Amino acid sequence: MDAENYTAAFYKDYRWAETYGKEQDGYALLAAVQLYETTQKAEYLSVIRNYFDAFLSENGEIAGGLETDCSGSRINVSRCLFFLYDETGEEKYRKAVGTVMDRLRTWPRCECGNFVCGTEKTASVDALYMLLPFYTAYETVYDKKEKYNDIIGQFENVRKLLYDTDKECGGVQELPLMDRVKYLTALVDTIDCMSIEIYEQYRKLQDMFRQALQDVLRYRKEENGVCENALIAYCILKACGMGIILKEKYVGTGMEIVEKLAKAELPEKTGVFVSACGQYLRMKKELEA
Repeated sequence: MDAENYTAAFYKDYRWAETYGKEQDGYALLAAVQLYETTQKAEYLSVIRNYFDAFLSENGEIAGGLETDCSGSRINVSRCLFFLYDETGEEKYRKAVGTVMDRLRTWPRCECGNFVCGTEKTASVDALYMLLPFYTAYETVYDKKEKYNDIIGQFENVRKLLYDTDKECGGVQELPLMDRVKYLTALVDTIDCMSIEIYEQYRKLQDMFRQALQDVLRYRKEENGVCENALIAYCILKACGMGIILKEKYVGTGMEIVEKLAKAELPEKTGVFVSACGQYLRMKKELEA
């Protein structure tokens, strides 16, 4: 099954979880945003609207609340709210953005100032991956970009942990590939939400992304899991489309990863893989234009 047919079949059978903000729903819904922007097919917009309308009140309140959530996945899926408000103009989506940001303002941080997720007590890739893209989008759209230094600082703190070459710190070689890939994904998604007008910060994240990509490709193997490989392809293709990396150098790698995964009969091809398919189909359309 190719990427386009897999994606169509996925959304035809898609059923979201009973509670708001499950991680796999985040992948699926953010991918649906990409697919709608690429194809303008109404079924993708319907998937996104139906999901959020099932959990939101007209006042922008979210079923189940966010006060006790520290996993980050509810913040991550809420990135779709920016798209919904832009697309429909309905106030409940804008109000819901404010509800989520109110929670993020009180989010726990570690001693170095980074957000933490779950039971973490130190800076980590999970918090960057789940929280920073929404935080950046809010700062860009509603808060005059005043917290960009905080965002850059959180990436720099995690970068020190990932790329400290001091032998006593273990070095990057001992880190799981998935941690590196999440860091890479956090970077490309955050850059996507950041204004290029603040060029110094924008360029810093671009440089971090390029370094992280070289590291990921150095340790990537085809036998790595579907999740890792799909996210790598997602990052490469998205970065090519944004001009962060050279299309002529990297796009073939990203396209090939998705094509091989699409042909493989693997039960774990779910929301993560659909995210990669979304970028694949967008890039395919761009290359064919």
